[in-house]
Order: sequence, then C-alpha cells, then structure tokens
Amino acid sequence: EGVKMALKVLKEYYAKEDKSHQAAQGAGEGIIGLLEVVESDFTKGLAEMTSTEESAQAAYEAQSKENEIEKTTKEQDVKYKTKESTELD
Repeated sequence: EGVKMALKVLKEYYAKEDKSHQAAQGAGEGIIGLLEVVESDFTKGLAEMTSTEESAQAAYEAQSKENEIEKTTKEQDVKYKTKESTELD
C-alpha cells in the first residue's frame, strides 16, 4: 500500500508542467521504475504466500478430518472388543 502511494505521489509530481524539477527528471524516472519493480515483487510474493497458506490450510483440514474418522473408528473398535471380551468371560 505504501509503495502504491509513493508511486502515485512521484508520478503526479513529475507529471506537473512546473519545470523546477527538470534536472531531477531522470533520477525520478529511475526511482519510479525501481518502485514499480518492488511493487511487482511484493504483489508476486504476496500471491505466492497466499496460495501456499491456502494449500496448507486445505491440507490441514483434510488431515484433521482423516484423524477424526480414524479416531472414531478406533474408539468403536475398542468399544466392540471390550464388549466382546466381557461377553466371553
């Protein structure tokens, strides 16, 4: 968000007709170019992190569901085996 704001301010400043900044025009364009690259890298990194986080969340939820099913199955096995054991006695 801060990079976008900086780009906006710089572009507006250098777009003015006032030529008091003419000497710094090249440096300004270099800074704007650099900020555009930084913004692009941030956007790409954020998209990758979001995708990774969403994948990890989906994997966690799937594993949790599997664990819950396995736990319930094992609890039922214990219940039936305990019942069967007491019937044999």
